[in-house]
Amino acid sequence: MLAALPRAPTGPAAGGVTVGQRPSPCAASAVPARLARRAALGSSGRGAALLARCSGSGSRPRDSSSTSSSSSSRVSSSSSRRSSSTSSSRQRRRVAAAAGEAGAGPETGEQSSDEGDEGEDDAPFTEAELRELTALEAELADEALGEAWRAEFEDDLDGLYDYVDRDQLEYADRVRELKATPKHLWEQVGAMDRLQSYAPGLIADMMGMATWRLNGMVDEVFSFLVGRLEASMRELLETDIALYPAAKWKGRHWDFIDSLDPTREWEGFSYVDMPDPIKGQEGYPRLLIENRVYSSRVFRKLHLEVAHRQDGLQVLHMVLFPRYDFDIPILALDLVAAGGAVTLAIADACPLSERLALPPHYAQTMAELQHNFLPESVRGRSIPEWGSKIFSPLCVCMRPEQPEELGGFLKYAIALTRAHLMYSRLLQPIAPDSKASARRLSELLASQRRFCEQQLANTKTSRVLEVAFDAEFTDAYMKQLMFDYAPSEDVPWFDGSLARLYEYFDNAPEVWADAAEFMKTRLKLDGAKASDYLRRFLSGDPSIKAPRLSFALQHMYDTDPDFCAAVDRSLEGRAPEDAPARSEMGEHLAAELMQLVYTRPAEEQPLAAAAAAAAGGSGGEPAAAAAAGKA
Repeated sequence: MLAALPRAPTGPAAGGVTVGQRPSPCAASAVPARLARRAALGSSGRGAALLARCSGSGSRPRDSSSTSSSSSSRVSSSSSRRSSSTSSSRQRRRVAAAAGEAGAGPETGEQSSDEGDEGEDDAPFTEAELRELTALEAELADEALGEAWRAEFEDDLDGLYDYVDRDQLEYADRVRELKATPKHLWEQVGAMDRLQSYAPGLIADMMGMATWRLNGMVDEVFSFLVGRLEASMRELLETDIALYPAAKWKGRHWDFIDSLDPTREWEGFSYVDMPDPIKGQEGYPRLLIENRVYSSRVFRKLHLEVAHRQDGLQVLHMVLFPRYDFDIPILALDLVAAGGAVTLAIADACPLSERLALPPHYAQTMAELQHNFLPESVRGRSIPEWGSKIFSPLCVCMRPEQPEELGGFLKYAIALTRAHLMYSRLLQPIAPDSKASARRLSELLASQRRFCEQQLANTKTSRVLEVAFDAEFTDAYMKQLMFDYAPSEDVPWFDGSLARLYEYFDNAPEVWADAAEFMKTRLKLDGAKASDYLRRFLSGDPSIKAPRLSFALQHMYDTDPDFCAAVDRSLEGRAPEDAPARSEMGEHLAAELMQLVYTRPAEEQPLAAAAAAAAGGSGGEPAAAAAAGKA
C-alpha cells in the first residue's frame, strides 16, 4: 500500500518563531506596524481612525517610521475628559470626520489636520469604539500568529511529509564523506562522530512501532502512520512532552488491554502466552488495544490508540486535546480497516467555537495541505449526524479506493499533525483579564464538552467494546480515557528538563551538599584530564582526536591566565570577524595544533617527544600549558 507514496526532492528546513500573548486593548505597540498599516489601508475608515487614535496619532498624518516606532498608549478614564455637556451627536461627527481623514489622500489629511487640532486628540473613547478596537487588534494579532506559524513551512509544504527522505539523504551524504576520507584520518578529524547521531526522520523510520506490543500484528499502513505520528510528537514538542499521569491510565491497566485477560492476571503478557481462540469458541474474536498517552504545556492529552481484533478489524485513533485555556482546535484522526482494506479515514481540526469556524490562517493552511497531498479522485464519505456537530467544513472523511488515495491521506494526516504541533509551540494560555477573554474561555470549555459528548454518541465504538468486554468497562474507558471532560482535574504541567534536574538532585544529594567544593573538585579533575589528553596527543596516541584535544585546550584557555593572555596576543592582528569566539577557542587551537603536528617534516618529529616528556614531568594544568607552549 505504501508504494503509492512518492518521494519529493529535498529542501530547506524552517526555524521556529515565538509569539507572545494577545495584546491588551489599545496596546498599539503589540500590533506589528506592517500589519497595522495594511489593515488600516484595507479596512473601513472608522477602523483606520480608531487605530490612528489608539496609537496616539490623532488626526495628524504620520510617516511609516513614526508609526512603526510608536509606543503603547493606554485608555484612562481620567485622562482628557471633555465636559458633560458634549453631546453624543457631536462625538459621532468627530469620529466620522476622523474616518474620512484616514480614507482621504495626503492632501486632504494635511488640509484638515489643523481643524482636528481643536480637540480630536482629547476625545474620549466610547464603549462601542473600545469594543471595535479590541476586535480589530485581536484580528491583527491572529493574523500575526498565522504569519509566524506559516513562515515555518509556507514555502515548502512538501517538507511537512518529506522530512524523513531528506534526513536519509543527509545521512547518506555523511557516509559518502566518510568513505572519501582516508581511514588513518577518521579518528583525528572525528569523522565517525558525525555518524553517531541520527536525525529525527531517521529515528522515525527506524523505530516505527518497534516499542509497541502490537508491532507486527497490525497492517504496515497502521505501523507506518503510528510511527510517524508518535515520532513527530516527541520531535516537535521536545522536552515539553511528558507521559500522561500513570494513575489515569496505566494504573487502571489501560496501557494494554486484552479481551481474554481484562483484569491483567497475566501481567500484560497474555498476548504472548495465551493463544487466540478458534472461531466459534468462547472469546472469539479476540480484541487487543494498546494506548500511548502524553501531555505537554499546550495539550492536556495527546492520545494514540491502536486496536487489533482477531477477525481483521484494525483501528488507529488519535486525538490531541488542548488544555482548557489554550485556543487551538482539537486534532482528531481515525483510520479503520476491515478485511485487509481501509474502509474509513477521517482527519480534522475540530473547531472550538459555536459556529464551528476555524481561524482564517488555520483554514487556509488545511485547504492548501489538502490541495497539495490529496489526489483529485478522492471522494468524501457522508459524515454521521454526531460528527456534523463537531467537525469543521474542511474535515476529510473518505474511503480510499486506490493506493494513491490512501497514500495521499497518510501524507496529509502526517503533514497536518506536524503543522498542528508547530502551531502549538507559538501559543500562550488565555488569561481571564477581560470580558472578551472570559467569554472566549467559556466558549472553549463548552466546545470541548460538546466534542466529548458527540464522540460518546458514536455507538459504533461502544458496541465494539461492549462485545469484547462489558458495558461497565466500556463506559469507564470511553468517558475517562478516550473522551474525558474534567476542567477541575486538569493534568498539571511542569518543565521536563527541570524535572530531570530535580530527579538528579534527589538521587545524588551528597554531590550537591557543598556546591563550591564540588566545583573545585570538578575543575581539578578537568585539569588532570586536559593535561593527560595533551600529553598523549603529543606522544602520538591516535585515540586523542579533535574533540578531546579541543576540550583540553579550551580548559587551558578558560583556567590558565598566562596561556589565555598568550593566545589573545597571537590574535591581536586579526580582524574581529576572523577571530574565534571565546567559547570556540578550543576548537580553533586544536585545529591549528593538529595542522602543525601532522604537516611538519620528519626531521622535526623528535620535538613532539621532547614536548611530551616535558609535559609528563610537570603534572597538572601547568604541565598542559608547558606542553602547548613547546608544541
